[in-house]
Amino acid sequence: MKNKIGWCNTTWNPVWGCLNHCEYCYARRIASFRWKQMYEIEFNHYWKKHPTWVWTGDYLSRLKDFKPTFLEAQFDKKFPQKAQKIFVGSMSEIRFWKMEWFFKVFKKIEGCPQHTFQFLTKYSYIYHLLEFPAKSWLGFTVTTNKDLANGIPHIERLRSYSLTGKYLYFISIEPILEEINPLSILFVDWVILGAETGNRKGKVFPKRQWIEKILIYCHKKNIPIYAKDSIVKWHPVFKKYKEFPNYK
Repeated sequence: MKNKIGWCNTTWNPVWGCLNHCEYCYARRIASFRWKQMYEIEFNHYWKKHPTWVWTGDYLSRLKDFKPTFLEAQFDKKFPQKAQKIFVGSMSEIRFWKMEWFFKVFKKIEGCPQHTFQFLTKYSYIYHLLEFPAKSWLGFTVTTNKDLANGIPHIERLRSYSLTGKYLYFISIEPILEEINPLSILFVDWVILGAETGNRKGKVFPKRQWIEKILIYCHKKNIPIYAKDSIVKWHPVFKKYKEFPNYK
C-alpha cells in the first residue's frame, strides 16, 4: 500500500486495469513489468480462499493486457489502524469497474470510518451514477482545457444537490499537457499539480508560467495547492506547495 504519490498516505488497488490507452499512463507502464508478480499473488490467494475453484486460465490472463480485473488478494488487504488518506484505484480507472466491484469496495470502506478515501477518474459524471461513501474525496483528472471544461459542470451539479459537506471535490492536473486557463477552475476544494513522467517520445514539460498562473488564481480563491515532486523536479521554486484541504 505504500506509495510515492505524495498526496495520499497509502493506495488500495482492489482493481487493476483500464480500457484507455493514454500514451503517458504510468499505471499501464508499471503493470507491464509487474503483472506476473500480481498474477502469482492473486492465484495463490484465490486458491487458498476458494479451494474448490477450478482453474480455467481466463480470469488472471487479463492482467497481462491491463484489462479491468478484480483482485481478491488486494481487496482483502488490511487497512492501517491509524487514520490515513487512502487513494482507491491508482492502478485502474473506476469508469470501467463493474457495479459489483463498487458495492464490495463501498461496503468495506463504510466499516472503516477513521480513514479518508480518495477517488480519481477522468470521467467525473461517474459521481452521479453511484452514492459514494460519505466523506469521500472525489476528484477528476485534467490534462487539457477540454478535460476541465467537460468535468467541472458535473462538480457544479453535485454541489447544487447540497452535497458540499458530504464530499470534498478536487482536480488533479496531471500530466499538464498544455497551459490551463485558471479561470475555469471552479467549484473545487483542492488542486493537485503534476508533470508527465517516463520517457515517451513527445513528452510535455510544463512551463513555469503555466504553474504560476494556476497558483495565483487558486490562492486568490483560497484553494489549496499540492505540487507533486514531478513538478518540483523541473521547477524547484514550487517545492513549498504541499497544501492539503482542511476537511474532516
